[in-house]
Amino acid sequence: MTQFEAVELLAKFDAVAAQIARNDQRKVQKYTDVKRSRRLVHPILYLLVEVKARELAAKAIIARQAAEQGLNVVIGAAWSVTSLKLPPGIMLFKTMNQLDAYNMWMANKAGQQLATMEEEAFGIAATSRYLQATTHPYAAGFADLICAQGSAYKKAFPYPANVQITGTPRTLVYRKPRGTDILVCLQSGNINNNGRSFEDMVGHTLQLSALPLSTRPGKDWLQIVRTSIAHECAVLPLVLGTIDALATAFPDRRIVVRPHPVEKPDTWTFSKPNIVLDTSDTIMSALENAATLLYVSGCTTGLDAHLAGVPAVRLGTGGHGISARMHVQADTPEQAVAAVTRNERWTGVIDDHLAPLDMVRHLVALYRGNAAQGVMNINADSAFTPVDFHRRKFSDTTMEEMTSLVGLPVREIAWNAFLVPAVSPPPRN
Repeated sequence: MTQFEAVELLAKFDAVAAQIARNDQRKVQKYTDVKRSRRLVHPILYLLVEVKARELAAKAIIARQAAEQGLNVVIGAAWSVTSLKLPPGIMLFKTMNQLDAYNMWMANKAGQQLATMEEEAFGIAATSRYLQATTHPYAAGFADLICAQGSAYKKAFPYPANVQITGTPRTLVYRKPRGTDILVCLQSGNINNNGRSFEDMVGHTLQLSALPLSTRPGKDWLQIVRTSIAHECAVLPLVLGTIDALATAFPDRRIVVRPHPVEKPDTWTFSKPNIVLDTSDTIMSALENAATLLYVSGCTTGLDAHLAGVPAVRLGTGGHGISARMHVQADTPEQAVAAVTRNERWTGVIDDHLAPLDMVRHLVALYRGNAAQGVMNINADSAFTPVDFHRRKFSDTTMEEMTSLVGLPVREIAWNAFLVPAVSPPPRN
């Protein structure tokens, strides 16, 4: 535990942050700087996936619905899809940070219509200042359609863009739980980052700020990251103590510990025989085998548990996520054991956070308002070669696997990039 002391880590954070701020020479870019011309597009939707285990199943739902509504779909690894020479269509981005702003500018120049679905906001309690700190003004400006997962996100969006409440397909990927595991989700991705030193993680994360760190949004982003690190340090002793207490209180049940996807799992070792590390590829699979979930306050897995119908226990308080106000709270291992024994299911309401899925209707409307004439050539020509980094994020995928996910026939057109032909004729203007 000594390597996760808040005082030491926050001192390192402050040193790196001061250096990043001194070197941050970016100009203050404004939403009103963006000038867009009209772009006519073919009935084709590009669905970019970065992390297969976390995103592909949800994007496959959109792919099927879009194909059934007359849009051809190219779905797959983001790097592979964007390397293809394909005709102008609608390109759906997953975030709106500084890197996305550049990629959206390039896609705009190539004639694409641009839509965004802020997937990192899935579990975040949306506020205007949080979204301004994480949304680059150019990304908001280049977006022809911003898909809001709920009314709270739309209300908090800080720019006068075309924001429509569309829901998110992620709400439809959960399966009915049928296991007896006690699942404990760790939340230590910042302080126990896999593959990067703490200082490198801080530097990379701070440079994702929407605006220079000297601006109010930049300072807000710095504070968001700093408080997240402090929160992880503060709750970790409670989490580790709870795992041990659960193993003692429930000797005949498996205590399954799931590290955050970006954590170094080898850090965690446990002596009791009924404590095991989770090997599921997704939180959805882990929840399918669980009877109860314990999570760090603010972690998205608290929302996941609610959507999967799994009773959950919130460890501690605080955090930026909506789950900080969900489920029964436990401040000690003893309280956590008692809550697991009761196994109460939360019955609160989050209607303002997540709306029913209605995304394809808005994507079809975007095409109809900007439909191109002529033949659409979708023959791919790519020189992209994946390396280990790409394969770790998006493992090799077969046409059979993708066909099963989408529920329609697909054709592979490049490495981990697939074409789903439209089932019906293109939608008319």
